[in-house]
Amino acid sequence: MQTLFSPDSKFMQAMSRVCDLLILNLIFLLSCIPVITIGAASTALYTVCFRFGTEREQGVVKSYFRAFRENFKQATVLWLILMLCGGTACWNAVFFYQMPSPLHYAFILFAGLFVLALLIAAYVFPLLSQFSNDSRSTLKNALILSIAYLPRSAVIAAILVFPFVLLFLDLYLFFQTGFIWVTFYFSAAAYINSLLLKKVFAPFLNEEA
Repeated sequence: MQTLFSPDSKFMQAMSRVCDLLILNLIFLLSCIPVITIGAASTALYTVCFRFGTEREQGVVKSYFRAFRENFKQATVLWLILMLCGGTACWNAVFFYQMPSPLHYAFILFAGLFVLALLIAAYVFPLLSQFSNDSRSTLKNALILSIAYLPRSAVIAAILVFPFVLLFLDLYLFFQTGFIWVTFYFSAAAYINSLLLKKVFAPFLNEEA
């Protein structure tokens, strides 16, 4: 008969997963410090999260850094492309928003491009963590899937950008809840998003198998 603190009990399994997410969040944040490594860090984060609960699940730290090394070059290129495109669209949206009419309305176009860049970014690194494709194909597939599953894509992107939106809207509240971002938010967000994306990726994973 299992007790609450038995290694095989649901409670202990849940606590073990929480510990995994805490460790994963810490190493992810540390890996993101150089900024240029955010793409590789995100790919490694999703690699580990997709493996949770499967036969491929291994030690969190070992799996993370192996995926980080293996995908570093391609993930960094994709991250720089997305950062450049998204940053340019955001800057132009803000610039034209402050302009007098009729130039003012051009901000709508650039705001739309910025949102599109966010949707693509929500898929790029999960795709890279699960499939072997060149960068162009990965970006193309991210665009197609983000539009094809738009409601789901919006939820995934919202989960990803929530801390940064809060930072922009309420700096005080952001720092008040800082322990959430430092301890588990990004790993938990990637874990939730990996569950949402498994249904999207399932047909293609079956084909690869």
